[in-house]
Amino acid sequence: MKKSKVFYLILSFVSLMILSACSDDPEEVASQLIGDYVITKAVLTEPLTLVTNEMGPFEIPLDTDITQMIQQALLGAVECTPEKSLIELREDNSLFISCKDSDEELDAGTWEEVSETVIKLNLNSTAVPISPTGIVLTVSDVVIDGNVLSGITTVPLPRDMLAAVVSTMSSGQLNLNIEGTPEAVPATFMIELTKQ
Repeated sequence: MKKSKVFYLILSFVSLMILSACSDDPEEVASQLIGDYVITKAVLTEPLTLVTNEMGPFEIPLDTDITQMIQQALLGAVECTPEKSLIELREDNSLFISCKDSDEELDAGTWEEVSETVIKLNLNSTAVPISPTGIVLTVSDVVIDGNVLSGITTVPLPRDMLAAVVSTMSSGQLNLNIEGTPEAVPATFMIELTKQ
């Protein structure tokens, strides 16, 4: 009788250990955002008004393609052509920028998936040298369609870059009022990143 009580006690203890070892917690699924991206499109979603020396306000209209400016502003710290410049979102939430043709990579900050439709890219000053503290790029209204991620964001564009844009768009007829223009001007646009 004593042996059977001990046997049942041991059996109960082992069963309890086995059942407690089983977990109903779902395993964490890696974010579908992890990967290497190329900036393939950037289009103004709001007009950008700048002041020129010759005529005062000069408007860069809604729907203007600013892809090259954004590639230069966000990826300029890596020597590479824009179509080969990568933004790497890693599983540990680190963010690197690199070039497809090189082993060199730059620790550019961190990223976080705030919600299904909002991503934050925390770019450090190494990645964005014009900003001594870096910038936080919040991409909202995020949509993933196949290997393309798109959303709306705002980026401060450097004054020197905007001076070149005004000159180019006016065929050399207008010059940006440098003294009346802040060092960086925020531009709101739709960005499209293509996963490689």
